[in-house]
Amino acid sequence: MAGEESSPDSATKNIDELEGQWRLYEAYNELHGLAQEFDTPFDAPAVLVVGHQTDGKSALVEALMGFQFNHVGGGTKTRRPITLHMKYNPECDTPLCHLLSDSDPSVSHEKSLQDIQAYIEAENMRLEKETCQFSAKEIIIRIEYKYCPNLTIIDTPGLVAPAPSRKNRALQAQARAVESLVRAKMQHRELIILCLEDCNDWSNATTRRVVMQIDPELSRTVVVATKLDTKIPQFARASDVEVFLSPPASTLDGFMLGDSPFFTSVPSGRVGFGPESVFRSNDEFKQAISSREVEDLVALEEKLGRALSKQERSRIGVNSLRLFLEELLLKRYMDSVPSIIPLLEKEYRSSTRKLSELDQQLSSLNEAKLKEKGRTFHDLFLTKLSLLLKGTVIAPPDKFGKITSQLGETLQDERVNGGAFIGSDGLQFPHKLIPNAGMRLYGGAQYHRAMAEFRFVVGGIKCPPITREEIVNACGVEDIHDGTNYSRTACVIAVAKARDTFEPFLHQMEMGRVWVES
Repeated sequence: MAGEESSPDSATKNIDELEGQWRLYEAYNELHGLAQEFDTPFDAPAVLVVGHQTDGKSALVEALMGFQFNHVGGGTKTRRPITLHMKYNPECDTPLCHLLSDSDPSVSHEKSLQDIQAYIEAENMRLEKETCQFSAKEIIIRIEYKYCPNLTIIDTPGLVAPAPSRKNRALQAQARAVESLVRAKMQHRELIILCLEDCNDWSNATTRRVVMQIDPELSRTVVVATKLDTKIPQFARASDVEVFLSPPASTLDGFMLGDSPFFTSVPSGRVGFGPESVFRSNDEFKQAISSREVEDLVALEEKLGRALSKQERSRIGVNSLRLFLEELLLKRYMDSVPSIIPLLEKEYRSSTRKLSELDQQLSSLNEAKLKEKGRTFHDLFLTKLSLLLKGTVIAPPDKFGKITSQLGETLQDERVNGGAFIGSDGLQFPHKLIPNAGMRLYGGAQYHRAMAEFRFVVGGIKCPPITREEIVNACGVEDIHDGTNYSRTACVIAVAKARDTFEPFLHQMEMGRVWVES
């Protein structure tokens, strides 16, 4: 009776613990979102899944999620990393998915599983046609479901190991591109690396060699041997199984997370109602995962001829891996909280100070005060402008304003802002020919330099040619007699030629003068 009475209490305690973790994870995500919104991001713990194309990577990710959402099988099925922000929600009987916008990560759209599958397939097809067939930009999906763990998982494109042959040059280039992308993702030290291996001999492991280039001690790596159900029949002796389950330190270098590898099996078959579907629902898929775990434990004990220890059992199955990752990330979350709070407190103090300053400014915004400030600024501006034009050694911002101080310009700056003198050949004169060209001048000094440039341009103009026809046409008759007034003729020709020659430069000088004196 005592045992029966304690059973409901134990169940209630487990439910309370799950709900507590759920609320903690939700609160952490809210803190994370606030930090991102205020541009004070921090390291967000996540699991980065790394493995070769045939290691059962996508299948394991689906098993951890508790439902199927992406196509699995041979070949390249993921050309962009897929980030899955998963949250346990016991009230969601079907997966609730939100796809974050590529252009604005703060915007998300609720999508069905079919829509997300179609989007991933479309992205894969688009990238397959491009020169660089892979993209490091992540597809970000938020998921709530009754079988989801409180985890953030990043599924990366599968590594490729092509044979060294000239025929495989395209595949070799693809392999280099994928490895470069995965290595770049592994550089983020806040990520936990989930290293998948499909092998029954640890000395032949391939993914681990790639991972150890970034994490040589495996200090932030969890090693997982996939497809355990296919490995067990291959062992002929119990000693082979012993070595596989507990590899010697000389074989697995480093100090991996969890101290030893995990071993998982995922039942094959898809969820659906078609003739090729094996499971009718995600509940059946979840149950099949648990059943396969039990079958693996029984098969291992038969091969070993003994019962597995508690430590060994804690490394067998998807559920054991999932529990370990949840506890590991929960610890990382708790370790990160002390670094988040000071950031948000600093932002809070800064925002409070800015609001106080704004309130003070708003309180002074009445008509009389604004008019008085306007008159004061007008009088001060005219006074300082007169002094500036007459000449001053310095123009400190507290007396002349920041704008005046910043408008001290070199000749190049002046040409960019106010326009340049363009010669008759359409070219600008070199800076070095103009006096004080490299100095930052303002006010009267800048005006004198502009006039010097005008004189330099005008002084270099050659006298325009005068044709005999123009001279004859300029000769007219006087009112009193029919003789020619040669003095007037010379003046008419000089004025006309001067206007044609100098007028464009006068317009240029006027534009430059307006800028200098503005």
